[in-house]
Amino acid sequence: LLGSMYGAAFIAFIGFYQIAVINILTGIFVDSALKLAVPDRDARALSLKKEDEAAREELFVLLSEIDTMNTGIINVEDFAHNLKKKNGKLQAQMTLLGLPVDRAADFFRVVSVLCGDESMSNEEEANIQAFVECCLRLKGTAANLHLQCVAGDLVHMSVMLQQQMDLCEMLAEKITTGNNVT
Repeated sequence: LLGSMYGAAFIAFIGFYQIAVINILTGIFVDSALKLAVPDRDARALSLKKEDEAAREELFVLLSEIDTMNTGIINVEDFAHNLKKKNGKLQAQMTLLGLPVDRAADFFRVVSVLCGDESMSNEEEANIQAFVECCLRLKGTAANLHLQCVAGDLVHMSVMLQQQMDLCEMLAEKITTGNNVT
């Protein structure tokens, strides 16, 4: 009886040992495979660059289709009209870029102002290439760097506004006192 108990304990020990060893070896192989499956930093960067180029090209083609006269310029009415088309290619591409456009005219005007194209006389028109580049800069979420740049711009504008207000107050004082304004 004692011998059979030792035999059963020995078989249980060997079984447990085998399962533990197989489990450890499987874990090592799976861990190695997962490390090899993760693309390296350069491959990810190249992949992201290719995705950006593809998105740029697709958006450029879609916006160029709006430009029926091949001037390289689109206007707010054509943009809004094409955004509402039933096939929805432009709307889908904008959404894929992380730019859901609910109010097309407002979106167009904001982007055309951000493009900063001095050759355009108003916010109703935009150069297609500049519009595409600006849309791609807007894609995704705001990073801390972007927010810090905006905060810095606001501080700079606040200082400039205060200087202008001081100048206006000084001129107003001179006018009311009758002194020479120059």
